Amino acid sequence: MKPVRILLFYGIAIGLSYLFRINPPAWYTDLELGGGLTVFKYLAEGLGPAIGALIIIFIFRPKREITFFGTSRLKSIGMILLPLVLFTGIGIENTLELNAHYYGFLVGLFSIGYVILEELGWRGYLLDELKAEKLNPITRSVIIGVLWYIWHLNFSISSSNISEHLSFLGILIFASWGFEKITDTTKSVLSVACFHLLGSIMSYNLLLKGGFTDNQRWIIFGICLVVWIYVVSTWDKQRTSANQ
Repeated sequence: MKPVRILLFYGIAIGLSYLFRINPPAWYTDLELGGGLTVFKYLAEGLGPAIGALIIIFIFRPKREITFFGTSRLKSIGMILLPLVLFTGIGIENTLELNAHYYGFLVGLFSIGYVILEELGWRGYLLDELKAEKLNPITRSVIIGVLWYIWHLNFSISSSNISEHLSFLGILIFASWGFEKITDTTKSVLSVACFHLLGSIMSYNLLLKGGFTDNQRWIIFGICLVVWIYVVSTWDKQRTSANQ
């Protein structure tokens, strides 16, 4: 039954990825919203893992250790709000003639929402399912990393860019290993979504690629990284002290 659940989850994830990335319907392509809100239509590209996970969880009720907030709702919410505050405070210049701080808020909200949708699938469901199979951490990381890579459906591979694809695959495998370490402590989807967001801040989110100066990008990255490492490293400290 578990392989069936995994295949169903991944089939939904891939299917929706194909629908919105490769063969988008006309209504999606033509959708335009005022006030910069068009950005939120691109959340559909990250829906697959989340929808797949929610369907599997609803139908099969698999045993789960990793939940949305994990073992601390307050810390999870605090972590995810930090980049939104920074994006809004610094602001993002844009060609839409929108206020930079308002647009920073929109892009921050979108960027956070997108990584949450992905992590609901990869860590919120799939990681727990593979743990139940008693696979070792390296094997789990490779499986998730490879599936995660394929899910992007970016197969424009040539002799000139194969190193980029291999690097991206390696990053996803390493990230899967690191994110598992985080969930071992927090049990929280939101916590790994935060660390996932760091990759978007530095390069992969096209909305952010030209939206910040290098200094602004490093300031946001540095503040988030330091604060989040501190929060995760002290995550269980209060509960441990209370039990002594």
